[in-house]
Amino acid sequence: MKKIILFLTIFLLFNCTKNNKRVNDSAKDIHEKSENPKFDFHDKELQTNLNKAILNGDTLAYIRSYKAYTTNGKSKEFLYYAIIMAEKNNYGRAYYDISRILALRTDDPLVTKYNYSSKFGNYSFLKSYELGDDFAKDDVKDFYINENKSIPTSSSIYCNE
Repeated sequence: MKKIILFLTIFLLFNCTKNNKRVNDSAKDIHEKSENPKFDFHDKELQTNLNKAILNGDTLAYIRSYKAYTTNGKSKEFLYYAIIMAEKNNYGRAYYDISRILALRTDDPLVTKYNYSSKFGNYSFLKSYELGDDFAKDDVKDFYINENKSIPTSSSIYCNE
């Protein structure tokens, strides 16, 4: 009888540790599946689109590249290309994208505690409006026109210090 009890006790302990391992493994699998897949910065099609956009001013290639970066949560990494595209090709949408990338959330401590916003982001937003970008026109309407505020010029952002 003692042998049977000892055998059952060992059997139960072995099963309990085996079940815990299964639970931990399945939790690990779920966590790994929920993470973003690796983003390939060296993808040939992506590099081709970036080159077309910056060197040739190809706006469709620019938009494809921007979407590839942002849908993979890499918008901050795209900032470099947006700045180059905006300055080299004077492209309003790129200026707007810069302003979106540099925009802080309204609950960010820099905004709530220190009333901070990126001057370059504000400049880029107004520059995109001046260049006729449709997204910027809609936002200017919301931020300035509907609030009965005058619309500043992009050049006034750095001159008001």
